[in-house]
Amino acid sequence: MEYANLDLLRSIAVLSVFFGHVTLFHGLLRLGPFHLILMGVLGVMLFFVHTCLVLMESLERQWQRYFRTVPNRATGSLVFFVEFMMRRCFRIYPLSVAAILLILVFRLPFASISPGHFSGFVPDAGDVLANLFLVQNLSLRTPMLGPMWSLPYELQMYLFLPWMFLVLLPSRSVWRIGAAWTAALCLALVVGHFRPNPSLVLFLPCFLPGVLAYQLQRTVKPQLPGFLWPFMALLPCSLFLLAEPGMNWPEKWTLCFVIGLAIPFFHQIRQRQLVAASHLIAKYSYGIYLTHFFAIWFAFQYLGGASLAWKILAFLLLAAGLPVVFYHLLEQPMIDLGKRLADRYVREKLSSAARAQAIANL
Repeated sequence: MEYANLDLLRSIAVLSVFFGHVTLFHGLLRLGPFHLILMGVLGVMLFFVHTCLVLMESLERQWQRYFRTVPNRATGSLVFFVEFMMRRCFRIYPLSVAAILLILVFRLPFASISPGHFSGFVPDAGDVLANLFLVQNLSLRTPMLGPMWSLPYELQMYLFLPWMFLVLLPSRSVWRIGAAWTAALCLALVVGHFRPNPSLVLFLPCFLPGVLAYQLQRTVKPQLPGFLWPFMALLPCSLFLLAEPGMNWPEKWTLCFVIGLAIPFFHQIRQRQLVAASHLIAKYSYGIYLTHFFAIWFAFQYLGGASLAWKILAFLLLAAGLPVVFYHLLEQPMIDLGKRLADRYVREKLSSAARAQAIANL
């Protein structure tokens, strides 16, 4: 399956977060009618849609590989869920844990960013554990690295995705997921009215459009030329930046729904340079997301007395180098390890289940 369009969407997402924080640090909060301070949350919303779509496709491949012929669906579904969570944990946790350890060892002030400086706090044991396990929202703890605020919501959404896939598997109809998104939206409207602070319930209408895009891809064929996809992806993003800064829940839900609805109708982009650049940025996007605070802080705050040329050089080297280094030294090896352990777990469990079934049939 081709992923050029999704690579571009992921690239737009991570670059929105990246440049949103760069401009915020330098005090550039607006550009004409656009509120640049919203770029960070814009990027996270795109990540939510992208991640759910990509993971639903991954679940389909996982199902086709191991589980479609498993006679005991209850056992197969549980193993299916555990395998998925094993793979995702080995994808998410290693780099986030490394980032937290670096902050602890070097006492870096990365809890938040504002014009001209970063701010931090002295974490206690509860803060450290909550950040290491990515349960800050559940434990009401502050993220020690600002961009990590979104990771707990993403991890908690993982708990539901395999079961959504199993519900959608027998049918290609979009009505089930459409009804689920409508129900999630109604619930979010009620919760948001009484408690507008971020919660998984309020983010559900942001995640589910990715599932909607997956289900639509099973039923519709692309009709629109690929060269229009960059414009389609950027148009709702631009409109989102016109909103006044705040919780902006309706704008978030609308943005995610429009993006998710549009994805299946476009052919893949074919411009070689754009495809190659998008793939490269998407490949290192998680590292960019978690390390760009390090680059901004070191170049523009720690090197406060250096010349502008040295600051820019240090920033470019760290912004480009850290994600590459962490990807090849940590992310990719741990992803591969997670795959091997998950595959071994599945083979062992399914072999045991097959033996038990054979004995029961004697």
